Amino acid sequence: ALSRKEWDVPLRVRALVMTISLDLPKQILAAQNEALKPDNLKKEDVGGVGYLAMAT
Repeated sequence: ALSRKEWDVPLRVRALVMTISLDLPKQILAAQNEALKPDNLKKEDVGGVGYLAMAT
């Protein structure tokens, strides 16, 4: 059987990973919105799909 000390460490690590990952979708969305701004579309090749959506 695992001692109490050995069992606490994975639980804390798992909680930390969940806390970090909750903010990740917001960061991804912010980066996508920034990349699809008209000024950035001229500077970077973002595949053209976003540009077509913005142009219509």
